[in-house]
Amino acid sequence: MSGGVERHHTATAYIVAGGRTLLLWHRGLRMWLPPGGHLEPNEDPVQAAIREAREEAGLDVEVLTPPGLLAVDRPLVLPPPAVILVEDIVRPDQPFHQHIDHVYFTRAIERVDFDGPIPHGPHRWVGLPELGAEVALPAPDGTLVRVAEDVRLLGIRAIEAAGGGS
Repeated sequence: MSGGVERHHTATAYIVAGGRTLLLWHRGLRMWLPPGGHLEPNEDPVQAAIREAREEAGLDVEVLTPPGLLAVDRPLVLPPPAVILVEDIVRPDQPFHQHIDHVYFTRAIERVDFDGPIPHGPHRWVGLPELGAEVALPAPDGTLVRVAEDVRLLGIRAIEAAGGGS
């Protein structure tokens, strides 16, 4: 039960290209996270994940769908997220609330310039070798920041879901 806690629906897109996934430096939380954000009014979680990938990474993506997804003319069938996380948001600039985060694994539709800039700014493309064990990545100021365990494990699963090295 939520116990009266305010909750916001969000969507996350683990973008995979060339056997790597994209992590962005979140200035407010001082964390490495995949692209994502709040659902806009009348937007479903799949639309939000695709939009966030475009806005934050500048990339068009396709959501990876599980085998055997229901195929019917009606109603519209959305692919399920890889997982739904309920995240406590504790920030000094906001009241405590939770995000109900629909996490999708996606694949970049176009060629990716791994060394090029993206709209979000500071970012890293990381592969299985980096995600294989506890990993710390340098923040923009050079400080090493440990990648959260859920981000690390979901990054691995996203790369594997996309075919590992596709």
